[in-house]
Amino acid sequence: MLYEVGQEVLLMSMPGRFRIVETDGSVITVENDAGVRKRVHERSVRLAPDQS
Repeated sequence: MLYEVGQEVLLMSMPGRFRIVETDGSVITVENDAGVRKRVHERSVRLAPDQS
C-alpha cells in the first residue's frame, strides 16, 4: 500500500495516532501530537479507522 504525507496511521508498536511526515521507499517517518517521531517500516502501520 502506498502511504502519503498527512495520512493518520496507527503503529503496531506504540499506542495512539500518528501522522505521516515523510516517506522514503518502504520507510515512513511518523509524528504524534506530542512531537514524538519514529521511523518505521510501512508494514508496521495501519491507516486510522476514519481514513479508508
